[in-house]
Amino acid sequence: MRKTTKPKVAKSPSKSRSDPGSKRTGRARRKPATAVASEAQESEASPDEVGSAPTLKAPARVVWDKYPERTERLLDFLDAHPDVAIKLFGDSTQTAKLEGRSKLTAKSNKGAGYLQVAEGIFSIDDDPGVRADFVINPSKYAKAVDNYITNT
Repeated sequence: MRKTTKPKVAKSPSKSRSDPGSKRTGRARRKPATAVASEAQESEASPDEVGSAPTLKAPARVVWDKYPERTERLLDFLDAHPDVAIKLFGDSTQTAKLEGRSKLTAKSNKGAGYLQVAEGIFSIDDDPGVRADFVINPSKYAKAVDNYITNT
C-alpha cells in the first residue's frame, strides 16, 4: 500500500492582516513623526514649563579616554588598597618569597573588587550626573572598570 499525501494549498496573498486568524510579523510599529517630535519637545522643556526639578543627565556609557583623571584615580586607588589589587590581579609566589611573606589569596570574587574600585573612582567624579548614576547603577560602573582593566 502506498501512502497518499494531500497536496498543500497555497496561501492567498490577498488575505487581510486585520483578520484575527492571521499571524503577526513581529515587527514593532514606528511612532508617527509628530509623536516623536512632541516627546522631544517635552523632554527639552525648561523646568519652569514642566513644573518639576531639573534632572541630571546620566551617561549612556563610561568614557575613559576623555577623562584621564579617572585613570589616575584608578591607579591611586589600587596603590592605596593593595588587598583589592591582589584580589584583581593575583599575588605572585615569587614576589611573596622575595618580600618574606606568604602568598595572599582573594577571599571574595573579582566582581566585589571591581565594585570597590568603581566606588573609589566614580563616587567622587567631577560630573554630578555620573555620581548620581553611580548611586543608582553601581554594577554598570563596576563592569566598566572590569572592561577598562581587561582591555588596556
